[in-house]
Amino acid sequence: MSDKQIKDFYRDALGIKTNEKEIYLKAITHKSYSNSSNNERLEFLGDAVLDLIVSQQLFIKNKDANEGFLSIEKSKYVSRENLNNIAEKILNKNVIKHRSSYLSKNMLGNTLESIIGALFVDKGIKHCEKFIIKHILQFKRERLILNKLEKIINKVF
Repeated sequence: MSDKQIKDFYRDALGIKTNEKEIYLKAITHKSYSNSSNNERLEFLGDAVLDLIVSQQLFIKNKDANEGFLSIEKSKYVSRENLNNIAEKILNKNVIKHRSSYLSKNMLGNTLESIIGALFVDKGIKHCEKFIIKHILQFKRERLILNKLEKIINKVF
C-alpha cells in the first residue's frame, strides 16, 4: 500500500489529517512485519491515553456515580473485545503491515490503540479526545441502544 493510500485511509476513514507521516506508518506496523520498528510502544501509549479519556468522560457524564460504577463502565469501553470490534469496523485491514498467517482481531484492536498513541504524539490530547468520543464512546453507546432494542423486540414477539 502506498503512502498516499495510507494517508487517505487516515483522513477518510478515521478523520485524521496526519502531520508526522512516520509515526502513523509505525502505528500500523505489527511486530511480525518489523521487530525493530513496530507499533508496540505506540500501543502502550494509546492504551494509557484511552484509559484517561474514557475515565474523564465517564466522570464528567456521571456526576453522581460511585467509583465501582465508573470502573465497570470504563472496562466495557476499553475491553479487548470492544476495541477489537470497533477496529474491525473502522480499520482497513489492508493498511496494517504484518507477516502473520492471518490478521487476528487482537491485532486490529492493538493497532487501534497504537493509532491513538500516534495521534497523541502528533496532535495532542484534544484530538485524541475527539477521536475517542467519535469512534469508541459513541460506538459503544450505539451498540448498547441496539442491544436494548433487540431485547424489547424479543419480548414483544
